[in-house]
Amino acid sequence: MKNIIIIAMMLVATINLKAQNHIKGRVVEQLEDSSETSILGANVYWEGTTIGVATDEQGFYQIPEPESYPATLVVSFVGYQIYTKIIKKWNHYHIILTPSIQQDEVKIKGKVNTTKFSTINTINMQTLTTGELEKAACCNLSESFSTNATVDVTFTDAVSGAKQIQMLGLDGIYTQITQENMPLIRGISSAYGLSYVPGTWIESIQIIKGAGSVINGFESLTGQINLEYYKPETAPKLFWNMYTNSEGKIENNLQFAKNNGNWKSNLFTHVSYFDREVDNNRDRFLDMPKVKQFNVLNRWKYVGSKDFRIQIIVRGLVEDRVGGTIENAAIPYVVDIHNDLLEFTSKTGMLQQNSPGKSMGLQTSFRRHNQTVIFGKNDYRGLQESAYLNFIRQTYLGNTNHILKYGISYYADRYTENLNGTDYNRTDLMTGIFSEYSYKWRESFNLVAGIRADYYNNTEEMNYLPRLNMKYNPTEQTAIRLSAGRAFRVANVFVENASFLASKRQITIGNLNPEMAWNYGTNITHKFRMFGREGTINADAYRTVFENQIVVDVENQGELSFYNLDGESYANSMQFDLAYELFDRFDIKLAYKINDVHTTYNGEDKVAPLTPKNRALVNMAYATNFDKWKFDVTWNYIGKSRIPTHQLINKEFSTSFYLINAQMTKKFRKFDVYLGGENLLSEIQENPILMANNPSDELFDASLIYAPVMGRVIYAGLRYKIK
Repeated sequence: MKNIIIIAMMLVATINLKAQNHIKGRVVEQLEDSSETSILGANVYWEGTTIGVATDEQGFYQIPEPESYPATLVVSFVGYQIYTKIIKKWNHYHIILTPSIQQDEVKIKGKVNTTKFSTINTINMQTLTTGELEKAACCNLSESFSTNATVDVTFTDAVSGAKQIQMLGLDGIYTQITQENMPLIRGISSAYGLSYVPGTWIESIQIIKGAGSVINGFESLTGQINLEYYKPETAPKLFWNMYTNSEGKIENNLQFAKNNGNWKSNLFTHVSYFDREVDNNRDRFLDMPKVKQFNVLNRWKYVGSKDFRIQIIVRGLVEDRVGGTIENAAIPYVVDIHNDLLEFTSKTGMLQQNSPGKSMGLQTSFRRHNQTVIFGKNDYRGLQESAYLNFIRQTYLGNTNHILKYGISYYADRYTENLNGTDYNRTDLMTGIFSEYSYKWRESFNLVAGIRADYYNNTEEMNYLPRLNMKYNPTEQTAIRLSAGRAFRVANVFVENASFLASKRQITIGNLNPEMAWNYGTNITHKFRMFGREGTINADAYRTVFENQIVVDVENQGELSFYNLDGESYANSMQFDLAYELFDRFDIKLAYKINDVHTTYNGEDKVAPLTPKNRALVNMAYATNFDKWKFDVTWNYIGKSRIPTHQLINKEFSTSFYLINAQMTKKFRKFDVYLGGENLLSEIQENPILMANNPSDELFDASLIYAPVMGRVIYAGLRYKIK
């Protein structure tokens, strides 16, 4: 696990009784200003052996020559990508390590791809870098995928301003969302948690499709989205970002980094403010709620010992959203949403200096999240108190081509919930053990096989979750992957479906069981050169099959029912991506996706509602010399989706539509200025709020949303950095 499990390979050089030559060199990291900083304690060893050394304070190393050439030299260090190089002769080798957030080796030839499809990783992973995130406003995590086709972003309702994601055709609740491989969005944060992570805090996002690692938990039904915050080593000393848009919203981000001494630190702060009444469609409802949010995160990393590493993160957030009808409306409808969150996480890694490939680490997380959601007469109040522990041990079997990871995890969640005066309280205790075996055969085949066993207190059952990922490289430019795995999760139906509270539906809830599903997938990634320019083709197909699912039934007008699946439920997803540099500094990305999602509603098989079957994306990016000017345009096609039956809707399917976003950026020596627009065609849903003129009527519903509720928005911003 990147930047979590401390990979300790402090190796003792093998003593040869007769004199021998040494391979010598230095291990460094290259900074943004092209200067280099030495890396102390990096592990340098010959692959498949226990012969190795550690770098000194200046990053220098010398390792005995291998028994024969060619041999593979491996360099690893906590927080950096593992480096491998085939050595064919004696020489001095100067090695530059890349931070581990960059999952694929990048050969720099004047430019670096901002979206990367890896041919190295065993799992199907796509990485979005800072450059990709800066192509759009990216005010928070929910807006970080506007130039990406893998993750779809939609509005949940017409009154709260909240957004949700979908992946492999299913809602984001089935995707494990983590921060540096620690729990981020789960439980009560499911409804609005995507807006709790400002985009400027994020250095990269890794998107994993299908069965992920058992080490990260049991909840990954369709995949994992893992975000990496800026580290003290890579963050600017000072970063300031100011954003405003044509509707009057203001955001301010101020970040600091301390990169000297044994304790390194980041401080992230965020303030967003929007206090205008905007009713462009004149339905007497605010198009967006008034929002006030204050958010702060402080990270501390201890690097003063060769024997262990410590990282601590403290985060606090307060947010208020007020929406509903405009002031002095004849029949008022109040939307009042409050969230306050306090979280503490830590990572501790122990180094075993005499054992290559062996390490151990402990992850902990403690959270208190209080939430109040009022939609008219629907009143929800929830409190989540959580603790998470994950202990991981890594070793090797025979040599470092056979890696074994194992450990134990513990989740404790206490929910105190009340909906319209009825208490729904429960305590979830989940104790799990896991083991994962990784095998590498030469440079062409990788296998990762793992299994978890998790005991859930409320069902008193042990849940067994096997997962398998395989990768084969027929050439260096091509990777073929297969994956299969089982996962489960415990639903929190009120917060996960808070959007449906913005209606007059009567709620019924059954005796719900945990959700369980299998995911199968295949992927092929091919990197090519045509007319002297680089390109990437990526194609994959995945199928998710539910053994049990909590069916969210809005098929009957005026009713909202939650019950266990009785029948089939599955999601098939196919996607094709093409990325290519058409000419100097002009890149184009094309993507097309088909989602076929079916669920059984009271014995009847139906296409899942509000889920487009077809989607397409075109992204064009151009930069002048030295990136002085950057221009980005993204075109999205969203196909039709099925609309649940409602008396005021006279069609079964929505109409397809297009979304166009664009941005231009001017870079100066220490700051950037950007100007952009979202939804430039001003595509909005007709009558997003049903019976808006009388919210007390039984036909009132603001939850059947399939298109934007806001028209064209123009924005501008400033980024200032002191490296």
